[in-house]
Amino acid sequence: MRHLITAICAILLTFSCSPHLSVFQINTRNIPIDIQTSQIDSSVQSIVTPFHDSIEHDMSKRITVSASALVKGKPESKLTNLMADILIEFGTDFCSKQKMNIKPDVSYINYGGLRASLPQGEITVGRIFGLMPFENEIVLIKISGEAIRQMAERIALRGGEGIAGMKIGISDKKLVSLKIGGKEVDLNATYWLMTNDYIANGGDQMSMFLNPMDRINTKMKFRDLLIQALSDQYKKNGILDVKLDGRIYNEQ
Repeated sequence: MRHLITAICAILLTFSCSPHLSVFQINTRNIPIDIQTSQIDSSVQSIVTPFHDSIEHDMSKRITVSASALVKGKPESKLTNLMADILIEFGTDFCSKQKMNIKPDVSYINYGGLRASLPQGEITVGRIFGLMPFENEIVLIKISGEAIRQMAERIALRGGEGIAGMKIGISDKKLVSLKIGGKEVDLNATYWLMTNDYIANGGDQMSMFLNPMDRINTKMKFRDLLIQALSDQYKKNGILDVKLDGRIYNEQ
């Protein structure tokens, strides 16, 4: 018995003193999954199919037709101009319908919020979801001319973004000109800005919007507005033809 215990202790001591093992090679391979060889649960499929078909039908609906591809770019682009124009037009209409004695002076859409381009030709609901996948709500905030200047400086540093109602001149990523309604911005005045709730909450380094003098939540999702506005415009005017207008420009 003593010899057995001694042998066991020797074995344990040997393994406890063995060097640390480490992985020196990993072999992997892809295992393809072929839907043709897998069994489809008919009960699950019967539940999923109506929803899938309904979504596919909704996403394939045409809302407008564009004369050219709408691709975001800097300092301005057809896509960013279109988004900002729709935003400020909605704000003006919203304030009028709510019988508010105000209207938006400018609008701003952050460049990073646009996640895709829109093609030349037919534009579907699915394309808009690809462009704006977020559930951002449109808000109207009252801010100072100084906050507007800080926003414009941030835009200049980034080389341009989406704006409407104002004109910005940039030189070497620095702000050299800033006008609203054709007039120089009054730093001591107040202005109404249309944007989304992410930006109004200080997102994308826009901390100058964090403490506005007033804020109005429209309860309208930006994506829903875009779908409705483009659809209405198509029914009224036909093919969408967006132009550049120099609202953000580089000074030599």
